[in-house]
Amino acid sequence: MPLGPLGRAAVLLCRRGATTQLCISLGHLHYWRSLRAPIALPSPTGNRVYCSGSPGFASSASTSPPAPAPTALPQPITDVSPGGDLMAGVEVISESDWQHLGAHLAAYDEQREALIKKCRDMQKLAKQAVYSLHRGEAARAEQQLDKTESLARELLPALAKYPSLRPGSYSAAIEEYAEAKAFSVFLREGRLVRSEELPLAEPEEFLGGVLDFTGELNRYAVARATQRDRAAVQRCRDLVDGLMGRFLQFDLRNGSLRKKFDALKYTLKKMESTLYELALTEAMGFKVEAAGMEPDAAGGSGGGG
Repeated sequence: MPLGPLGRAAVLLCRRGATTQLCISLGHLHYWRSLRAPIALPSPTGNRVYCSGSPGFASSASTSPPAPAPTALPQPITDVSPGGDLMAGVEVISESDWQHLGAHLAAYDEQREALIKKCRDMQKLAKQAVYSLHRGEAARAEQQLDKTESLARELLPALAKYPSLRPGSYSAAIEEYAEAKAFSVFLREGRLVRSEELPLAEPEEFLGGVLDFTGELNRYAVARATQRDRAAVQRCRDLVDGLMGRFLQFDLRNGSLRKKFDALKYTLKKMESTLYELALTEAMGFKVEAAGMEPDAAGGSGGGG
């Protein structure tokens, strides 16, 4: 595109390939310049000629400055639908992930239902063992306790996989088992069972079982009191008093363990009342027996006279 003479020079605007170039010819000399931005050249009319060119745009020449190119502003993203261009090819919700979650919940519920059923069986066997011990059937109670322990061990793999299943039914069943075991050891050896002898029980479960055991101990003390076995009642009272002193050393937070501990002082008071009444009964018995002998002695001496 000739732009006209510039003094003694000829000015041409042409394209070489994809590049717009300016050619200035001075006789047999030619000067080439690639255009990256608009430039101003003088024209014969005195006006300035603006030339512009860049790859991808048409070359132009005019006597007015080119209008500035509009600045492109970032547009807000409004299309976020699964079918929009922005989400094309993107899996918004992972189907495999949700299938895995569903399988986990189904397996958890299945294990939970099986655990609850076996825990009910554990509690039933432990209560039956306590009942057998009160009736003096120690051998039968040991069999029931062995079955309880066997059921508890069967549930350990499920608890290892789902630890959140332990609180609730399983812990309650273990406390029942610890209670029956403590009662059995006391009747057999006259001592409190040690926590290491109950590896299935966590510390709080063991303590809860021991506190429940004191209630059975009170029933046993009353039964012995009806047989005038003051020594057995005294042993029960001494054990409960010792447990009271040990539990007072703990800082128990509010919960089931704290409630059971609060009931311990009433158990101790009942045993002390039983001992007191037993002592009174024994004392009254001696007085009645002594008073009954005096009339006989008096009558015998009167008849002889």
